[in-house]
Amino acid sequence: MTRTYTNLANESVQVLLDTLADKNVAPDIYQKTMTKIGTLLGDAILSQISNVHCNVYLACTVEDADFLAKGMLLSLENYLKTVAFACFWNQRFSPFEIEDLKVAPILRKYQEPVSPSVNYLIIIKSIISGACVVRTNLTDLIERISPEKIFIVAPVMYIQAEEKLKNSFEEDIYKKFKFFYFAKDDIRTAEGEVIPGIGGDVYHRLGFNGQEAKNKYIPEIVKNRRSKLIKV
Repeated sequence: MTRTYTNLANESVQVLLDTLADKNVAPDIYQKTMTKIGTLLGDAILSQISNVHCNVYLACTVEDADFLAKGMLLSLENYLKTVAFACFWNQRFSPFEIEDLKVAPILRKYQEPVSPSVNYLIIIKSIISGACVVRTNLTDLIERISPEKIFIVAPVMYIQAEEKLKNSFEEDIYKKFKFFYFAKDDIRTAEGEVIPGIGGDVYHRLGFNGQEAKNKYIPEIVKNRRSKLIKV
């Protein structure tokens, strides 16, 4: 096993990643660690954004909304004037039980209104392995908006994910990509788990009882932001 850290991963970040990889860590600690990591990833992204008035759109999956994405929003909104937010509920499965043939159709989504012309589209996910969820959600987003830059963000990525994601899009799209991650792993089991990755199935690690349960969940961050939009 070879884990490669990026220059974004200092000793404190590596300790947080070790916490995620520890399968004995309780869900509440795991959630708090994901939130901290989200904040640190947000800080890394802000180093690439010079204008506080720029148009930023952050998108995540439902399981990451109240933890990883929440941490990133705390960082971004502390500096930027406005950040629009989107959340996707995906059903990930392998047609014909072929592990390498993953699809992740969107069951529902929450998307805040935003100008069609976006300076930065940020896609954040707890781990990017086969990239099917990121590919699906990004394809949906770019049908509606035209981002100048696309930031693909995760604490951990599988070694082949970056190239696989680029190969899923035409050059005019993938040339906008910039990847932000703390570590890259090169081992994945036959079941699709990246080792050490983020310590297994993120749904269960975060306290959800599997994929069906997480797709019935309405994140607090979605409830709060939707309520504020309705009042405007």
